[in-house]
Amino acid sequence: MFFQVFENQFFHNNQVVDFLPEACVHTWDHQAPLNDRNVDYGYVWAQGQSLDDVCPDTIYEEWAKISKKVKSILKSYQVVGADISAFNVCQIVPEKFLLKYLLYKNQISQHVFENFEKPLNYGFMADLHRMCAEIAEKPLKINLDEIKYSYQHRDVYKRIKRASSFVQYDAYKTITGRLSIQPMSFPILNLKKECRGIIEPYQHCFVELDFNAAELRTFLALLDIEQPEGDIHNWIGEEVYGGKFERDKVKQKTFSWLYDPKKTDKKLEAIFERSKVLEKYYNYDKGEVETYFGRKIPCEKHYALNYIIQSTTSDLFLKQAIKIWKRLKGKKSNVAFTIHDSLVLDFHLSDQETIREIIEEFSNTELGKFKVNISGGKNFGEMKEMNL
Repeated sequence: MFFQVFENQFFHNNQVVDFLPEACVHTWDHQAPLNDRNVDYGYVWAQGQSLDDVCPDTIYEEWAKISKKVKSILKSYQVVGADISAFNVCQIVPEKFLLKYLLYKNQISQHVFENFEKPLNYGFMADLHRMCAEIAEKPLKINLDEIKYSYQHRDVYKRIKRASSFVQYDAYKTITGRLSIQPMSFPILNLKKECRGIIEPYQHCFVELDFNAAELRTFLALLDIEQPEGDIHNWIGEEVYGGKFERDKVKQKTFSWLYDPKKTDKKLEAIFERSKVLEKYYNYDKGEVETYFGRKIPCEKHYALNYIIQSTTSDLFLKQAIKIWKRLKGKKSNVAFTIHDSLVLDFHLSDQETIREIIEEFSNTELGKFKVNISGGKNFGEMKEMNL
């Protein structure tokens, strides 16, 4: 049975109700009232396409009219500077328009479930959708005092003042599956490092979990090579170059070679066999990568290795992030946000006895045990390495 979330109520069977029958398990997307309920999402089923994209022709004209009408009403409030998040939608949009909008949204959802094929990675993407939606429910705690009077950061200050304080991810925008942010989101992915101190935790501190050289470890795993326990760049320095170069030089040489098919380095190739990974995950006839996790990415051979490693690493990291997000359910600590391949927790000290278990769970991936770097701080700009 199909339904839509409406504020803290539900639209079902052509009416707004306070409680849903157990049989109602199909809706369009995740919202807060569904946090403890197991349902299927049309948005994920349609692999990130919009309601407009998947609307059936039979109702498209009516859907377009009512959708435009509701959006124009909401926009009129925003134009005069009103914060629509402070209002109940019923106070803004007349009931007759709202009910019609929900009716067509329900019909579009039903159309998707009945006519679209369920994605092979639906379970993972549904969990990711829920995690991202829950992150988006809570605004960041932002303190602009640190950059308010800074001439150097005046542009950042103005941009943040105008921006939303909510982090809203898009899991479908990039070809590799790495998270990007939606246009109205807080710009968490490209915030200058020197300005990160404006983000403060609600709890006692931030704790950041970050894989040590995640992409190189993924590459080793795809080659069935056992993961080194220590820093991977130090390991390469000894195994490949016999301790001849400093760590930073080793790191520069490795990545410079790894993602440029035209470059050669016989010592690196002796361990990191690019051709072996390409043979396993790149279909030369189709011109398509199929990763360890089943993502299919059309590309030329020149870019194939990049996509194989980057997409596999992204999915691997997000799977681990979801594990920690689930583990923290019911606790005072929570997932604050993610930045590329690092997971940032808003951490409450009452959960400190579980931190080693959290790190262990994050470390144990489907591709082996990855070394995790841990850091913490009173704000996101003052993160210091932690040895646990």
